[in-house]
Amino acid sequence: MVGMHVHPSWPAALAELQTVRAIVLVGATDTGKTTFLTWLANGLYTQGRRVAVVDADVGQSSLGPPTTIGLGVVTQAMQSVQELAPHRLFFVGSTSPRGHLLPLVVGTKRMLDQALALGVDHVIIDTCGFISGQGGRALQHYTIELLDPDVVVCLQRGSECEGILVAYRRRQRPKVLRLPASSACRRRTIEERQMFRERALQRYFANPTQITLLWDDLDLVDTPMWYGTPIEGMPYHAFRHPGMPEVLWMERAGRELLIVTRQRPASSALAAIERDMGLRVRIWSLGALHGTLLGLLDHQAEVLGLGILRQIDFVNHRLDVLAACDGDGITGLQWSQTRVASLEDPHL
Repeated sequence: MVGMHVHPSWPAALAELQTVRAIVLVGATDTGKTTFLTWLANGLYTQGRRVAVVDADVGQSSLGPPTTIGLGVVTQAMQSVQELAPHRLFFVGSTSPRGHLLPLVVGTKRMLDQALALGVDHVIIDTCGFISGQGGRALQHYTIELLDPDVVVCLQRGSECEGILVAYRRRQRPKVLRLPASSACRRRTIEERQMFRERALQRYFANPTQITLLWDDLDLVDTPMWYGTPIEGMPYHAFRHPGMPEVLWMERAGRELLIVTRQRPASSALAAIERDMGLRVRIWSLGALHGTLLGLLDHQAEVLGLGILRQIDFVNHRLDVLAACDGDGITGLQWSQTRVASLEDPHL
């Protein structure tokens, strides 16, 4: 812990937390949550306690690549949470909690359950810095409700977390422990936070493997297609409206028609097809699908690693993926709305 700024209130907090099992950290960005987590985990570990860490900050992940929730077990004193090897990952598929609150809450709970199953004495959960507005308050409140921790530790500069903590004024559980934000934390710019994500992803994919997957053989989670009925009887040239490029794939799912084209179609072509077919039409261009960040899952829906979609062969139902793991044991694929144009410039 060389060079770590320890606030005078932290030792008393350590004494109070050494008898509890599940601890949730709440606070805005750059308030020192991760620094406090590192210090607390070290303090508990040096007392001979078994400590696990859950990093649920998908945008500024210290444990695992961006877009994931990571679980790690402390095996030695550390300078940074980044030193921990991920024991498990949960793929949220975004670096922002907005629009992904449900997988973020479910994934955090799943990682907590797996940590407790390891038989550790303490699990410390670091949440994201999204605390403001109705969305932020709801995310933090329902995360706490689902996790049911013994203690919520709140690091705040002023009273910015009180909109969350007001729900626990008179409740016996969880206990709320308020700490001042670390004065040593510098507020990072948007550009710095983006660069952190990009470098983390580059490190994660430092030695990728090219693998091929058949989507008919996989469990598919959140995919934009391949869950309806493929349309094979109608020739694709029947959709040659003005402004409509070559059609590569088409399927029907209820009242929706899902189409993949080689290039981006004109909006007039979309309107014409909807009028002719009497269906809601959703169209993707092939280029918009390439570069999609994927979660590669085993038979228990555990994340084996992440991958980047490179090519789709719609004739043979084949996906070419640049993966951070080998292809052994992959039985499921989870889609995301995150695209990685290139590892040289991921632009996350």
